[in-house]
Amino acid sequence: MMIRYKINENFLSWKNNAVAVKCIIASSIIGLLINFLVGCTGSRLETSDKNEQINPQLAIKTFSMGFQQISEKYIDETSTEKLALHGLLGLKLIDSTFQVSQNSKKIIIQSDALGTHQYRPPSNEDYFGWASLIVKLIVKSKNTSIVYSEIEMSKFYKIIFDKSLSLLDPFSKYANEKKARKNREKRSGFGGIGIRYDRHIRGIIVTQVFPDTPASKAGIRKRDIITHINQRPAIQILFQNINKHLRGKINTSLQLKVLNEIIDKDNTKHNYFRNLVLKRDRITLPTSSYTISKDILYIRLFGFNGRTSSTLAMNIIRGMKKFKSSKIGGIKGIIIDLRNNRGGLLKQAVKVANLFMKKGKILSTRGRHPLSNKNYKASGTDITRGLPIIVIMNGATASASEILAAALQNNSRAIIIGSTSYGKGTVQTIIRLPNNGEIALTWSRLKAPSGYYIENLGVTPSICSKSGKKKTAIASIRSAIEELKKYKSDLQGWRTTNTESHSKIKKP
Repeated sequence: MMIRYKINENFLSWKNNAVAVKCIIASSIIGLLINFLVGCTGSRLETSDKNEQINPQLAIKTFSMGFQQISEKYIDETSTEKLALHGLLGLKLIDSTFQVSQNSKKIIIQSDALGTHQYRPPSNEDYFGWASLIVKLIVKSKNTSIVYSEIEMSKFYKIIFDKSLSLLDPFSKYANEKKARKNREKRSGFGGIGIRYDRHIRGIIVTQVFPDTPASKAGIRKRDIITHINQRPAIQILFQNINKHLRGKINTSLQLKVLNEIIDKDNTKHNYFRNLVLKRDRITLPTSSYTISKDILYIRLFGFNGRTSSTLAMNIIRGMKKFKSSKIGGIKGIIIDLRNNRGGLLKQAVKVANLFMKKGKILSTRGRHPLSNKNYKASGTDITRGLPIIVIMNGATASASEILAAALQNNSRAIIIGSTSYGKGTVQTIIRLPNNGEIALTWSRLKAPSGYYIENLGVTPSICSKSGKKKTAIASIRSAIEELKKYKSDLQGWRTTNTESHSKIKKP
């Protein structure tokens, strides 16, 4: 700790006031001794440093906005008072003796670490008041208790919001700043070059190159080895930190040294090094792929992010062009595989449905907030020109993928094969908080075009099939058809039985 003194040169000089100088030195020693003793008795200096990391205004804004948005937008009515008090119980994760009680005039906080404190409760919907009370308690706890002093503010946000949201439904969740950033990247993309990679003894090996990205345009191919990133050997970078070096702001430059190994006809290996300079672009991870099997276009949908509909449309167009250029003559149908698709963005599900529908209802959403009530109708052109569609799904098909399945089924645009979908049936709105965390909050329910709510019910397939996890799409369809034939045969058998047969069946 630095001790500063302002000495008036007209009053004190080293030559003429030696006694005064001795007094100053003595007081300095005493001050240092006192600080040493205080440090030994309670680490108050360390606690003070921790408190400096708390921005009370930011914390109050964050909690206040979170409580207000939940109270106004959640699908069912809830109160700020209930959210705040229940949220405080999250502190039990730090201090198992922590307790909260309330009467008409005061809130009582008790714990072995904090002792007993009383607060005047704000009114039920006083978002700012409840947020201020929580932040005041956090600051006091960090000042007075070693148990709380080492806890970062990010953890207080996490445990309090998690506990508040536990009163709601399983899909309303809080994400801290780091997790929220990853969520945004997943939804909207990030600055990068467009590759997937794995470890290699000389750096990293490229396992996939996304089309129309800086990497593909620079000629980087699968199995190329990146040996240097911005002139630094890639082998010297921890594998879990590679992304931090490859990603960055859009339009910023990235230098790579790439090794391409080529084996000629004589099984001789040749190494070619290239020095590349790439500009990062917005990269949105692919959520669809396509393959061609005889005269069928097979589409796999993994999720729904900001570019799903555009990349899917591109895949369908490319696939249909390949058919035209082949000797087959033309595509006969499309299989859309939605198995294990956990969903994503609602608007993208609507856009994907529009790719296959010219008219009809896609879905409706119903909630408590006025903006959560919407009707979505098809206004597309059907880029497949009416080709037959089969959709495959299973019990892990959820959310946005259920929207697509229900829309195509209810409008007689596709036959659904598989097992009943998950039945998530709710829509979450994303609330970005002042601390750069976010809350995914359930604010509406999905209503299929035929009028039923998907929540807890799911989408029922047209043809049921017990498709295993490793079954291919074609195998699942064949299995479903065989089961359907057996079912029809059983029904026919029951229809053709006579009275005597029925009486025999009833006998034990």
